[in-house]
Amino acid sequence: MGLYVKSLKEFNKCTMSLFCGRQLVLQAIISPLLRHRFNPITLCADHPSPRNYLQYFSRLILQRSCHSETQLEESKRKWTTEFVDSALEKIRSEDKTFYSVSLKEVMKKLQCLSSANISADQIANLMKESPHFLKGKNMEPILKVLQDQGFEGSGIYEILLSFGRITDEDPTELSALLMFLRSIYRTDRKFTRVVTTHPEVLSLIPAKINARVNTLQELFKSDDVLELTIMSPHIIFEDMETIQEKFDYVFHTMGISQRQMMYSNMFNYSLLHIQTRHVFLERAGFYKKTKKEKGEINTNPLLQDILGLSDKVFAKKFGKMTEQDYKTFAKYFAQEVETYME
Repeated sequence: MGLYVKSLKEFNKCTMSLFCGRQLVLQAIISPLLRHRFNPITLCADHPSPRNYLQYFSRLILQRSCHSETQLEESKRKWTTEFVDSALEKIRSEDKTFYSVSLKEVMKKLQCLSSANISADQIANLMKESPHFLKGKNMEPILKVLQDQGFEGSGIYEILLSFGRITDEDPTELSALLMFLRSIYRTDRKFTRVVTTHPEVLSLIPAKINARVNTLQELFKSDDVLELTIMSPHIIFEDMETIQEKFDYVFHTMGISQRQMMYSNMFNYSLLHIQTRHVFLERAGFYKKTKKEKGEINTNPLLQDILGLSDKVFAKKFGKMTEQDYKTFAKYFAQEVETYME
């Protein structure tokens, strides 16, 4: 009763919309009840028949992940024991190690995902594209850690899709790492973006992340380094020698400042791609290294255009050439670089 009163007081005080208020009440009151007494995913005949009020609220929970009555009914038909067993057998046919995972375990883990507001379609896609999460022994505590850090629904889905092995991680260590990342990125927006777009960062230890950030601060300003890891998160994983080579080429050979580098996503591209685009422009007469000490005005294209345009648009914009012309140049230039390296 105390929980109901507390939730109603919170509801009366909040200034959010009626929908958000209902969501708060459902999360605070109904979700625990459903979690312990009713499984909204399986809807199997071997479960005891729920009472009317449980049926009503379970329908609301399902509706939160469906956009129409048709999708709602499809979800009910879809998540039967037979359907999940069939999906598991398909996974096992492609990877024998999944025979170590029982149907009962899978059903329990899918229930956990459903309780975390991951839709039936998203769960189906996880089983297809990133099934390793099913083998993890720490699914429930890992989901709790993620939820405690503010991740819900689609955010957790994105993490599992790219880094299914997170369910093997130690929950205590994961919690400490997330707290560390939150302290680095300071704002929820930056923190959430890094974790959801490149969740492999969760496989690292704080000391390694700290060391890479400190090294990058030798090339960029402190605040710029954080922004850089958001725009190009894999810069944390990439070999530092490769990063240094890209930086040196763009800074010294092309004569481009760190500020332009920041907004070009240059670390998302290979060194060969950077060199190919630059040399193409240089030989076509569209690029010249500016000598600021002599008062020359920089008329070169922006680095983000040099690197980010598609081959077709790039070739047409710079020289009115065809995509095939550019690809031919790139092929011979790669051979030129390879010969030079020998």
